[in-house]
Amino acid sequence: MNIWGKLIGGFFGFLLGGPLGLILGLFIGHFFDRGLNQNQAWTFSSTNPSAAQQVFFDSTFLVMGHIAKLDGRVSEAEIQAARSIMNRLGLTETMRQKAINLFNQGKQASFNLEETLKKLVQACHRNKVLLKLFVEIQMQTALAEGHLTAEKQRVLQKICQYLGFAPLNFSFFEHLFNFEQAFRQQTSGQRQQGYYQSSNSAHQLNLRDAYAILGISEQASPAEIKKAYRKQMSQYHPDKLLAKGLPEEMIKIATEKTQNIKAAYDRICAARGI
Repeated sequence: MNIWGKLIGGFFGFLLGGPLGLILGLFIGHFFDRGLNQNQAWTFSSTNPSAAQQVFFDSTFLVMGHIAKLDGRVSEAEIQAARSIMNRLGLTETMRQKAINLFNQGKQASFNLEETLKKLVQACHRNKVLLKLFVEIQMQTALAEGHLTAEKQRVLQKICQYLGFAPLNFSFFEHLFNFEQAFRQQTSGQRQQGYYQSSNSAHQLNLRDAYAILGISEQASPAEIKKAYRKQMSQYHPDKLLAKGLPEEMIKIATEKTQNIKAAYDRICAARGI
């Protein structure tokens, strides 16, 4: 895998990290799938993958900078969000500086969002996985401060529309973001004390959020609950992710993700007596 392939793998690994990555991945994916134009051909293309990966990298940091600047001033939380992504990617100093330069370019008033998105779509050949990944990263950046302003919502909807995805339910994602923050603080404290277990989080997890993590309604039948659980566990199984190109360094993160899914399932089963 060349350097750009490693960077894409790193992005995917970043999105696998923690409950927010889990929740956004599940639910943004749901909205995306619901909004796909059935006439569009969402296929993988082997045509010059290195070029596509480079455009993906450039577009990601350009648009991140654009979104961060929408409110007139880039906040410390947004700067930290960008740094966090760079750290999780393990960028070399050269690549980190490139990412910073792209981020700053995106902040400029002259930045052309539509042209950037156009190049992204063309380079990725409407590759569904890459485009979903792109928007997931932008959503996490936009939520750095815990809420979305009207202007950020407008631009995110514009991005989704341009890429062919359905509108997003922002109030829902803000709720999930706030849940994730509390969940992360709780489990972080438990890990520091050395007794964090998936079963512990199952008892602490809000029932509504547990249903949200599995992507089902609170009226779901026992059979539907089990089906959703098995589907999510299969989708995020470390071995399957390895086969799809996930770097071995990220397997621990993938394992944590399946633990979060199990915590949600256990919480529902306990409440429903399943």
